[in-house]
Amino acid sequence: MRALSSSAERVLLFAAVTIFWAAVYFAVGAWNASRPMQVLPWDPVWRFPFVSAFVLAYDSAYLLPFFAFLALKDRAGARRFAAVVAGVIAVSAACFLAWPLLLPRPPIATASAFDRLLAALYAADRPTNLFPSLHVSLSFLFALAAGRAWPKRRLWFLAWAVLIAASTLFTRQHYFVDVIGGALAAFAAWRIFLGKRK
Repeated sequence: MRALSSSAERVLLFAAVTIFWAAVYFAVGAWNASRPMQVLPWDPVWRFPFVSAFVLAYDSAYLLPFFAFLALKDRAGARRFAAVVAGVIAVSAACFLAWPLLLPRPPIATASAFDRLLAALYAADRPTNLFPSLHVSLSFLFALAAGRAWPKRRLWFLAWAVLIAASTLFTRQHYFVDVIGGALAAFAAWRIFLGKRK
């Protein structure tokens, strides 16, 4: 039987991690929706203005994984990275279940294309999987992986992740505490990834 090429294995790893994320994220979100959830009136998110145009930055997070998995050329590194990402997803899901939060969303008039895009996001994504923000943690992880492969563009990738993190507040997708938790989870996981390097 012919062995898989390195690029084919990366595609399979990417697909497996994506399927794992979708299965865990939406299953936990559906479960949490039926449970009593806590609102955080003290969180700084309420000081941020609601700006639907930030949905573009928010949705751009779904492009970062492609850069990350393109950057991971060696098989061992790609496997380790996929395992670390899956670990972050699993630990985050446990946190979602342990601390069920709800972030009330503002009404959207759908007057602009940004409004309509954000309304579609709201319809697809329940506001129940909040702490730590997987959107933030995975964005930083993917940015760090891409930046490691292309050092001259490292700051651009990190700035992209910072913009995505900010967008979660302006679109009312996450509390501020979720963003901090997601960033800390990402950098802790990155240290684990680097610590496994031979």
